[in-house]
This record gives sequence, C-alpha cells and structure tokens, in this order.
Amino acid sequence: MLKLSIPLLIVLTGLFAAACVILRGKNKSFEGMICKFMASFGFISIAIAGNWIDSANVRYFSLVVFGLMFGFCGDVFLGIKEIAPTFKKKLIPIGTAYFLVGHIFYMFAFAGLGGMNWYTVFCFIGGIGAAFTLIKLLKMPLKGPLAVILCIYYGMLIWKIGLMIWIVMRDTCVANIMALIGSCLFLVSDTCLGILYFTPIKKKNPLVTAELSTYYPAQILLAMSVAFR
Repeated sequence: MLKLSIPLLIVLTGLFAAACVILRGKNKSFEGMICKFMASFGFISIAIAGNWIDSANVRYFSLVVFGLMFGFCGDVFLGIKEIAPTFKKKLIPIGTAYFLVGHIFYMFAFAGLGGMNWYTVFCFIGGIGAAFTLIKLLKMPLKGPLAVILCIYYGMLIWKIGLMIWIVMRDTCVANIMALIGSCLFLVSDTCLGILYFTPIKKKNPLVTAELSTYYPAQILLAMSVAFR
C-alpha cells in the first residue's frame, strides 16, 4: 500500500500544479494561490512517503524535506502578494530569502551524496556574475540588499547544478538524475520569475506559464529523488 502512495501523491500534486497554471493564466489569483499551496504540500508528502518506503538515507531525506519546507514558506509569502499587492515590495524579498535557505539545504543534501567538489565553487561565482549581468542588461531596478540576495541566490542555483553534474558523473542512478533535472528546471523557473518581478514586461501570461510549468516539475523531481534513492 505504501508503494502505491507515491504514484497517487505525484498525480494529485501534478493535478494541483496544472490547476494553478491554468488558473493563473486566467488571472484567477486567489484560486491559483490555493492550488499552489496544495501542490507545495504535495512535494513534502512525496518525500515523506518515499522515506517511509525506504529510510536508508535519513540524512538526505531530512535535508531535502527542510528544503521543501522552506520552499513551501516561500510559496506562502509570494502567494500572498497576489491577493495583497500593497505588500508586494516587502513580500518578494522575504519569499526569496526563504527559497534561498531552501536551496542551501538542497546543497547540503547533494554534498552528502558524494562529498563537496570545491571546483564547483566556480559555478557559484559564475552564477553571481551571470545574475549581475542580467540585472544590468535587463535594467532591473535593483539596488542594495535585494540585489545582493538575488545574485547569491542565482549563484546558488548554478552551484547546485554544477555539483549534481559532478555527482551524476560518478553515480548515474535514477535519483541523482532526477535531482539534476530538478535543479536545472529550478534555474529556468527562477529566471522567468526574476524577469516577471523586476522588468516592466507587458505580456506576463507566457512567462507565468513557463515559470510555473518548470517550477512544479523541479520540486516534484527533487521530492522523488528521496523516494527513488
């Protein structure tokens, strides 16, 4: 019965995720926010169910769940701004900070799989440089602490990918490949999110769809990397 819970949770989470994408595309912010929260809860449930089935790697499970939980909190803060746009400027930095902490937990989880390859730190430095370049090229109105947080955040996303590439080269198991693909999708999702939040783009719906359509598979794959490890 427990093994059947994983596919069931994946389907339910996928349905809530799809509903969120559709509702947000129709500018139904409140309904979309509710579905987003349910999908975020689904990510955590998949990881917990996976650990019930096989608790061989408790350290990896614990760190990934902490990452998913901080991501859930980030979703809450970023979701509230959809129904309370007055607080948008305060909620975006808070939500971003929660996601950043979540990605740090993912990094610790990945490092525990095969140790930290310090050459991958160059990915972090390159990511900070890429974020700084994007901010300048797209003329994003970012200064001070928020600009620093976003540069570190982007560096962390690319560092995660570099570390997982190194791990997959050493161990090409299904769980590691899932974690790598999830990390890559996160980079695409958050790039779209940054453009949506900090550039005066008029046609937002295509970017919203692209952001959500990559964010949900990213989180589901990271949660499944616990279940399939």
